[in-house]
Amino acid sequence: MRYIILLPVLLAACSLPSRTSFMPAPVAANPASIAATKAFAGRVPLITIPPGTVDFATPVAKAVHEARAIKPSAQFDVRAVSPVATGPDAAVAKLAALSGTAAAVAQAIIGDGVAPENVTLTAATSGTDTDIFVYVK
Repeated sequence: MRYIILLPVLLAACSLPSRTSFMPAPVAANPASIAATKAFAGRVPLITIPPGTVDFATPVAKAVHEARAIKPSAQFDVRAVSPVATGPDAAVAKLAALSGTAAAVAQAIIGDGVAPENVTLTAATSGTDTDIFVYVK
């Protein structure tokens, strides 16, 4: 008879396993990845091409192939970026200097089998470096 009375008391003292019992200290997010996502307005680039790069065809083709293997109807945005801190005239000059390479990257993506309507070419002033980014969605 005693066991019947003690059983509900013992069961009430037990709790179901939860996240706190398996992982009392949850793993914090990586600050570098958070900073990168903020730097790119929530989008992380598929490819980053520094200015002056002439041999970008092979890495671009590989990245495009891998992205299309995941999503065949993927859309690509080739964006030339220059920092704002240099001033508007300097930013425009740097973007103009990158425009030929950015157009060549867009043509390389189209040459890799992506439909022209799935490739956009844009320019923006943001970030701290002058680069060409290829975003995919």
